[in-house]
Amino acid sequence: MLKVLLTLLALVPLSLGAVQAQSTAERQLLDRLNQVRAQGVTCPGSGIRPAAGALTASAQHAQAARLQAGYMVQTGRVSHTGTGGSTPRVRAASTGVNAVSVTEIIYMNGGVNPEQAMQWWLHSPVHCYWMTERRYTRAGASVVRGARGTAYVIVLSSDQR
Repeated sequence: MLKVLLTLLALVPLSLGAVQAQSTAERQLLDRLNQVRAQGVTCPGSGIRPAAGALTASAQHAQAARLQAGYMVQTGRVSHTGTGGSTPRVRAASTGVNAVSVTEIIYMNGGVNPEQAMQWWLHSPVHCYWMTERRYTRAGASVVRGARGTAYVIVLSSDQR
């Protein structure tokens, strides 16, 4: 576990500047997610999800998302397990997120199309449920394009402890 955390921490300074200069696609993902949360939505499997508060954008969450998106495009694996077996909670903690609840939603395809990712998540029972969960108040997104596709990752959490 310590080895995984140290590996992730070593990656953080390499791309921190990219997080601060959030891409248009990343802004679109968070804006669209906040629209969905504001209006409420009907999720497959769980029914009507009432309106939830807007998520506050966080550079630490975006960095955690970037770690997993980078891993996904390097390996071609669409997975919540990342470098060295890391989990979403471990990646988030490695970037300074200290929250009771942490989750991530992931998607990968061949092009840059944030709305396609959002539609996929909205039609997935599990992803739709968690992205509209009221306890989550902070989020960060990453869209990374590589030879194996484009990875979309959003990390969400409750308030910091």
